Amino acid sequence: MAERYPEIEAPLVMDPTEVRINQLFDQLVLCLNRRRVELIREFREKREERRAAVSEREQTIRQLQESKANLQSQMKENLLHSMRERMIEEMDDKMRELQATVRETEVLFQYDAQQIEESISVLGQLIERDIIQGPNYSALQQPKISVGKKGTDDGEIINALGVVFDENTQLIYLVHGVIPSSIIVFSVTGEYIKTVCKGMIGLPRRITMRGEDLYVSDIAFYSIYHIKLPNFKLVTNVGKKGNGVREFNSISGLAVSTDGSVFVADSTNHRIAVMNAKLKHQHYITHHTMTDPRDVKLLDGSLYVLSITDNPCLHVFSPTGEKLCSFITCSKQGNAQVKGPTTFCFDKKQNILIGDETDRNIKVFSLDGDLLHTLGDTQDDDKRIVPFGIVVTNSNKIICSS
Repeated sequence: MAERYPEIEAPLVMDPTEVRINQLFDQLVLCLNRRRVELIREFREKREERRAAVSEREQTIRQLQESKANLQSQMKENLLHSMRERMIEEMDDKMRELQATVRETEVLFQYDAQQIEESISVLGQLIERDIIQGPNYSALQQPKISVGKKGTDDGEIINALGVVFDENTQLIYLVHGVIPSSIIVFSVTGEYIKTVCKGMIGLPRRITMRGEDLYVSDIAFYSIYHIKLPNFKLVTNVGKKGNGVREFNSISGLAVSTDGSVFVADSTNHRIAVMNAKLKHQHYITHHTMTDPRDVKLLDGSLYVLSITDNPCLHVFSPTGEKLCSFITCSKQGNAQVKGPTTFCFDKKQNILIGDETDRNIKVFSLDGDLLHTLGDTQDDDKRIVPFGIVVTNSNKIICSS
């Protein structure tokens, strides 16, 4: 009987699109590696030039100092006092000029190094935008985990409003908008941890954080609260009803920048209040096209403001208040993309997620304003969401308070 040869699996045939993607990715990595090598070489050359220039000038200074000392010794016997002092003064002036040149060389080197670092940072951002993956929205049509249940006991919720996520501790902080109000803490997997700040805040609306600093807006007392983690100690609170400095009217969303500046949506006063890390007033951001701002976020140094009455409903400002652009239509037109905007956030690909209270879903837009996905569309009332807070974590989980 003839020997039977083992069967060999046929090679996997790659789709032409996959082949093209791999080719483009290899080209990108090759270009980035080349640029990395160029930047490192340029940095090293600048550093060596700076070292050589500084060393040369330091050697000249030492020689002048030695000549000065020798001259002082010799002129004690050979030259008049006035001539000796004049020559020493000239040498001192020359040394000061050389020292100034050394400092200028150091400044130029630091500037060149900073420019190189900025170029590296820009390259890193481009890599993140092109390579790092955002949420798989097609697989996130319905919630995977529901946290809490209706009630007033520990871990139960009546009115879930603002929400924020701590990437360091993997904890969710939810402001509970009932009396007595509180902040409820859950794990990222949905376990109830504890209830804190009970009765400290009148009626919380939004929450944001930077490091160990929590900031909460209060629509009952028109105030902003600064709370310090991990002990939830109240650092300060500012604000009262009105339209003056550190006064608010229908206070809503807030955001905090990397330098600690706090941006507050003062809705009925139609402005964004800007305060420093100690909640001291800095200035206001206003514009005739922006009315009734309800939420505010920061992205790449720009300030994004969500309005529930304007059309378009998303406005973009510089940190100093210059209007940059507006986009995404709301309910004033029949072809509205967002009928009842409540809150918004950004994902890792810098797409915009906007909560729509009227349609009871979350709409995902590109930075150009194109509608990409809709999350939460369902006719099942038990599964429908009314989004009042949205967070996208670094691991691409979408957390929505409803």
